[in-house]
Amino acid sequence: MEVDTPSDIKNQPTNDADQADEDEEEDFLIMADIGHDIDQQTVLEHAVKSEIRAIDIDGTNPFIQIGPYTFQGQYNYILGTNLFFSTSSATIDDNASTSSRVEEVTTNIPNASDLNLIGMADKKLNLSRVYVYPKKADDTDIQSKS
Repeated sequence: MEVDTPSDIKNQPTNDADQADEDEEEDFLIMADIGHDIDQQTVLEHAVKSEIRAIDIDGTNPFIQIGPYTFQGQYNYILGTNLFFSTSSATIDDNASTSSRVEEVTTNIPNASDLNLIGMADKKLNLSRVYVYPKKADDTDIQSKS
């Protein structure tokens, strides 16, 4: 799963106020297991629409949001290595409809010669679905009085 997350700006001579306003995006690959909470087609549809978000992805308990679904996880080392490949012949048109892009991804099976190794991982992010609710006003008032 490819996830875009903001990272700290490094090697730039700026003051702290400017640095807080600017964020860079960093692309990296993560092997994530969401179990059977949502199906692969739903994940692909949200991925095509760029509706996958990550919070504290390099922390001990990261959160992943896939559309309206929220997951919390933890990293575990695996036996062996996960390999990530891209296909050299498949290109996705940004102007194509979502349904045609999802159909292209699921029906286009590449030959072995079309695969390019793009990354490896020795850990897996095991995710469990969580439900996020807004805090009640009464809860915040009690905490602030304490």
